[in-house]
Amino acid sequence: MIGIDNLVEIDGNSRFQEEERARCFDEPWYWLVNYVYSIRKDEFVVDSKPEVSRFPPLAHLRLVFHRCFTETKLVIDKSRQMVMTWLLMAYYLYRCQFGEFEEIIVQTKKEIDADLNLIKKAEFMANSQRTWLRPVVKGAYCKLVFPGTHSSMRGLAGGTGAGDQIRSANPSRGFIDEGGFMDDFEECRTAFLACCTDLKIVSTANGGQFSAFIHDRIVA
Repeated sequence: MIGIDNLVEIDGNSRFQEEERARCFDEPWYWLVNYVYSIRKDEFVVDSKPEVSRFPPLAHLRLVFHRCFTETKLVIDKSRQMVMTWLLMAYYLYRCQFGEFEEIIVQTKKEIDADLNLIKKAEFMANSQRTWLRPVVKGAYCKLVFPGTHSSMRGLAGGTGAGDQIRSANPSRGFIDEGGFMDDFEECRTAFLACCTDLKIVSTANGGQFSAFIHDRIVA
């Protein structure tokens, strides 16, 4: 990781900044661990306070982040406290920040959680980057717009009619967070697959349709 003194030096040198922008574009992991900040709180420690810090350069995070770019369809059945939601939202932020004409739908069970736990995470990571790297973002409830790259990110809730909302939005990429807790998981999954080729699904282990899917028990 780049040291703090080196980051300050880069902040004052436009040539270094151009070189860093190019490297971040070419090396998403380099961008993530050097320039992206997340908020972490240990849920298993009483009165634990949130900590803002750069993304931890952990081996399992690097492996999954790499798979995000190499696997168009990726499902992660996880335990808690693995930073997976932050990691996946960083992936979609990268697509909006460095790509063009992206229309991304991120989804979880409740609309308020889609805003607070997904969209707001991406907005925080966008705005906490160095000023010379930071993308221009316009945030609203359940939505982020990136004018410079003509890209957007929208949060949706699961539930009745969610599949129709996905199909009508016609996203370029999709993300289902905590799919194990969505009653209409299968409807949403198939709706995403009908209109986009890049779909990532993450969930803490649970029963229901998500469990049937990952254990290959879906009945056609």
